Amino acid sequence: MLLQQKQKKRYLQAFLLGLLVSGIFLGIYIVADRGLFLYYGDFNVQQIPFYRLAHRAVKSGDIFWNWNTDLGVNFIGSYSFYLIGSPFFWLTLPFPNAWVPYLMGPLLMLKFACASLTAYCYISRFTRYTHNALIGALLYAFSGFSVYNIFFNHFHEAIIYLPLVLLSLELFMTENRRGLFAFTVFLSSLSNYYFFFGMVIFVVLYFFIKLGSGCWKITARRFVALALEAVMGLLLSAIILLPSIYSVLQNSRATSYISGWGGLTYGRGQILLNIIQCFFFPPDNPARPVFFPDADIKWSSISGWIPLFGMTGLIAWMNTRKGTWQKRLITTCMFFALIPVLNSAFSMFNYGYYARWFYMPILLICLVTAQSLEQTDINWAAALRWSIGITVAITLAVGLFPSSYSATDGFKNFGLYTEASKDKSIYHLRFWLTCAIALGSLIVLLILLIIRGTATKRKPQISDGEYINTIRTNTPVFWRSCVAGICIITVIYAGVHIGWGKTHSFDSDYITDTLIHGEINLDINDGERIDVYEGMDNTAMFFGYPTIQAFHSIVPKSVFDYYDFVDIPRSVGSRPEASKYQIRSPLAVRYLIDYADDSDKFQTSTMPGFNYIGTQNSYDIYENEYYIPYGFTYDYSITESIINTHYSSYHTQIMLKAIVLSDEQVRRYSNVLTPISDNSVIDISTLDRQGYIDDCKKLRATSVNNTFEIDNGGFTSTV
Repeated sequence: MLLQQKQKKRYLQAFLLGLLVSGIFLGIYIVADRGLFLYYGDFNVQQIPFYRLAHRAVKSGDIFWNWNTDLGVNFIGSYSFYLIGSPFFWLTLPFPNAWVPYLMGPLLMLKFACASLTAYCYISRFTRYTHNALIGALLYAFSGFSVYNIFFNHFHEAIIYLPLVLLSLELFMTENRRGLFAFTVFLSSLSNYYFFFGMVIFVVLYFFIKLGSGCWKITARRFVALALEAVMGLLLSAIILLPSIYSVLQNSRATSYISGWGGLTYGRGQILLNIIQCFFFPPDNPARPVFFPDADIKWSSISGWIPLFGMTGLIAWMNTRKGTWQKRLITTCMFFALIPVLNSAFSMFNYGYYARWFYMPILLICLVTAQSLEQTDINWAAALRWSIGITVAITLAVGLFPSSYSATDGFKNFGLYTEASKDKSIYHLRFWLTCAIALGSLIVLLILLIIRGTATKRKPQISDGEYINTIRTNTPVFWRSCVAGICIITVIYAGVHIGWGKTHSFDSDYITDTLIHGEINLDINDGERIDVYEGMDNTAMFFGYPTIQAFHSIVPKSVFDYYDFVDIPRSVGSRPEASKYQIRSPLAVRYLIDYADDSDKFQTSTMPGFNYIGTQNSYDIYENEYYIPYGFTYDYSITESIINTHYSSYHTQIMLKAIVLSDEQVRRYSNVLTPISDNSVIDISTLDRQGYIDDCKKLRATSVNNTFEIDNGGFTSTV
């Protein structure tokens, strides 16, 4: 009974400590930003507007087709990667839409708390003392991977679910608990298909390594039962998983697979060093790396550091535990991380480098660290020497090695931690402060082990006969000091990390007052769009208007095909330049907004027909007098092959003169659309600015005007 009470107490402690610590380092910035948690990059321009858009869509029942994302998207397929399957998103539904931005910070705190709780549930299964499991849980919840991925708010769900999936597998294999594994598979696959794919790879490795290590035994009947639970979990999530898979298979980024030498070796040597470094130092900021800037793996989530202990617990375990399943699985993860094609297996074999599966080995590192605290034959002194030695070596090599040499000046610059073109002073500070936190963390650990432990001499259980130093680590003072140390170091490094990120953001007052609370009232009909000139990504989404400017990774294949045809790059965002003014009118762009305080002002001569009509909410507003409402008609049809043969430099202009069809469609509709078979029908001299104006006027005259109405599944119009 006493043990059960203590266990329940630890569950609560794990959750509340996760909530408290994250509340401190996030709360500092929430107070500074008047109740909002604002960061930079993807968090500001995707997570906040995506949550508001999805919140509004779900509450209004518009869950099939969304007109306010890029040129139009399958809502479930495009937002399942970000939030639709997350229970944290659904917690926002009882609140008004205006409250959603204020819920982002508290939801992040809740995610950290849940990660600590689920990690404790898993790790406590392998420890004798609940307080060591608590230490491991906090290390996992506040690892560098977790803090780095505040930038990607939707990554934390996977961090939370992984311990539950592994725990349910453990319970199935050891206690024959049925149903839990199916349920955790359902939760994980529902939450995020990308992370679920990587999780499947890891769970398979976990299963067979534990089986091969003699931890489990399984019959054919039980194996089938386990497989059926996995399938059942997948089927339960099919309502979201199937539209998601359909969207992903259409995405060119997701279907660009790793190949050639790039699958066997990292072409950029800094990547290997970056992989090693990321486990010994607090994380670099996404998009602003200081240790290995030429690795060119920004936004890859490459971080594996854990506060206070670093890699000390892992090194201690690996040195003294031979043949354990933990050692075999961690070694396998190391091997996978060093081989590009194996690393890419966790990212659907994508050609780009991603380390977004590192939370998996991190959980194991936190587990063996907690277990090491309970062993009497662990050589902490040797492990600390290795950990400090590697940290110092990387610090000195990157921080002091000469970066340039000339015959006249000799070795002039020192430090490899940033590109020469960048501001050295700020990156100099960031590098050395990061190194100081890493080394300071290990020094604190050393002090705790010396002061709170008792060095004794005894023969080790696993050794070559030599005596080693062991430390009694299960005293209340020691483990409480460890918990305090983890919490304090986390607040320091996470607070610094977020602060650095915010220096790269748009001004917080601008985001708060102009975008979140500001409004622009435009006389816009269904199907019409706006354009944003040189604005923050997804500005129009903040204001609730459809737009051709969109920063969203998961959009239909048709969007990629269209932008490829008009020769506009489309990777993670649609950002057509002003020089491509010909696409604006046929896409029903009626208004353009430009931030009035921006030095790069929109010039009406840039795009013909856009006339200034006023200023609202610090934005100058321009109306396109040549915009074409949906429902216009053509006189001519043309195939893509004819365009490429005779009008290869005029794709955008030709689309104003003829509808682009397949060969079979051209034949089918030849009675109502005159086919263009050569360059005799269209005079290239008419493909200039005046020709653009004339074509827009002609198409607009045939449009259905205000009879175009959009709905949840498409549109209705009368011709």
